[in-house]
Amino acid sequence: MALGSILFRIVRIPKLRVRLWKLAYEIFPKLLPDANWWFMNYGYEPSDAERKEFGTLDESQFQWRSRAMYHYLTARSSPAGKDLLEVGSGRGGGLRHVASTMAPKSATGLDFARSAIDFCHRSHKGIPVTYLEGDSMNMPFEDLSFDLVLNVESCHAYLDQAKFIAEVRRVLRPGGRLYLVDVRSLENWVLLRQWILDEGFTVEEDADVTANVIAALELDEPEKREIIKKRVPFWLRAVFMEFAGSIGSQLHERLKNGEIQYRRMVAAKAA
Repeated sequence: MALGSILFRIVRIPKLRVRLWKLAYEIFPKLLPDANWWFMNYGYEPSDAERKEFGTLDESQFQWRSRAMYHYLTARSSPAGKDLLEVGSGRGGGLRHVASTMAPKSATGLDFARSAIDFCHRSHKGIPVTYLEGDSMNMPFEDLSFDLVLNVESCHAYLDQAKFIAEVRRVLRPGGRLYLVDVRSLENWVLLRQWILDEGFTVEEDADVTANVIAALELDEPEKREIIKKRVPFWLRAVFMEFAGSIGSQLHERLKNGEIQYRRMVAAKAA
């Protein structure tokens, strides 16, 4: 797809990538203002072993596979009684799920898009989560504030990802952990891992979960296409299909041919 190739060229240029994602995250909530549209990740199809170990979700729920992305990441962290931060909290559904089902001591979401924070304040009232507007590379928190940091399909868009990792180290307490899932090219995974190691973290897990994400994209395709057809103006549908990773999109094809990977990483700060 010509459009997809253009978008992939843009995201290789750091400053243009940041502007593109900023624009996307400001526009999408305006086009999809539904109070129950809580997620913007690509979704995760759990294995039978994961369902057995970490429990199952109500698979009749809207966007349940996007919810599963958070569930099967965060359940690994044993968050009960811990202070948890999500950087890049988006529409807030993931952190809402964690706060409502996993009993963290506190849950804080940080996002650079004002419209996303406004959406969270409207849509997640009564949930024990604090949503704040802020910069992932200059977080508005004191040193040693959190036990866990989540980052879901977000840091590939940051202008200075090494600075983000340094900020994660700063706000984590000794023994704290970063739980991250993201999609990027193989060479950029090598860079991210090196930035994590350079900050003194120990990488405890680095797992390729591309197959789980491809399965989610393909299983969610009919519903996704129907929603885009009903809700998105005709002239924007092709852009939405690319961002959504629809079958035939550049993202879907590059995941399948191995040019890009979706991985889960767990990194521990020294105790």
